[in-house]
Amino acid sequence: MPMLERTADPAELDRTRAYVRSIALKYVRNDADADDVTQDALLLAHRYRDAFRGDAQYSTWLYRVTATAALMFLRKQRRRAREIPACSAGPADEEGTPWIERVPSPNDVRAEVLARADLGVVADAVGRLGSRYPAVFWRRYGEGQTETEISRALGVSVAAVKTRAFRARQAALAAAG
Repeated sequence: MPMLERTADPAELDRTRAYVRSIALKYVRNDADADDVTQDALLLAHRYRDAFRGDAQYSTWLYRVTATAALMFLRKQRRRAREIPACSAGPADEEGTPWIERVPSPNDVRAEVLARADLGVVADAVGRLGSRYPAVFWRRYGEGQTETEISRALGVSVAAVKTRAFRARQAALAAAG
């Protein structure tokens, strides 16, 4: 199996892609995920092709690159599965809608005024916790971002995001009564 080069034969590239996909499929056991891992592995192999020293066969090196890409993919999936959905718990109205997701009817001015008042009370309660909490709270429960997304956006650890989101949510629930 020759190295991936710009001038490589299209048939050889197809064989290489099939080889990488078969390895990926052994790890992820799902066709769609195997396609993603295949693409990642081929990009990694191309990006780090200069790191191939020739101590082993190219196929052995490509196997390790693919296995690493598959393991990184599985690790990322496990991390995402552990994240708690933004609206998973908390008080709900009569229809089962979480209080944070309630949206008044456009024609119901009274409900809109009450919702804005509730929102103001929640915003004040979260704001009293400190300046670091509102950004996490609104991104998590207002926009529905994951903890990982918030962590990257704010430049803090996922653990800090989880802690701040939990404390802000507790304050919001206490204020909403």
